[in-house]
Amino acid sequence: MSLGILRTDRLTLRKITTADLPFLHRIFGDAECMRYYPGIKSFDETASWFQRLAFDSYANHGFGLWAVTDRQSGALLGDCGITLQETSAGLEPEIAYHLWRDHWGKGYAAEAASACRDHALNTLGLARIVSIVRPDNMRSQRVAERVHRRRETFFKASGSDGRKVEFHLYITDEA
Repeated sequence: MSLGILRTDRLTLRKITTADLPFLHRIFGDAECMRYYPGIKSFDETASWFQRLAFDSYANHGFGLWAVTDRQSGALLGDCGITLQETSAGLEPEIAYHLWRDHWGKGYAAEAASACRDHALNTLGLARIVSIVRPDNMRSQRVAERVHRRRETFFKASGSDGRKVEFHLYITDEA
């Protein structure tokens, strides 16, 4: 398989490499980018995140988080891809995305996530794909509303104390 997985009008999604980790850590180490996560990540935590959700996932599932790059300049903008996450229906394929904040508000997340949705349903043959979004994350809600067909609410243990937190589950399936 070539390094480029998906192409859109403006973006190429490709496998993440270890050379991408310093830029990706910029996102995962930034308080504004990680506002809706339990906290920022150290470089080692970022590397472990991508080991599990990119490198290991490519080998084990044939998908994972991919690098999102600008087709014209080749610049790395962030990541977007398919990971397996726990939902009210069990372990499900989820579209996740994280872009450096300079690239927010330009439609890149929706463009990349839509390409992942189509890849999941049409190429990988998955019957259902979701996005999990916190109710207070309005930017990601707008992206998910553009990508998915419907929304449900579910509660999931979050953070170190394991308390239940409400999430929106955006869903696209074959129905």
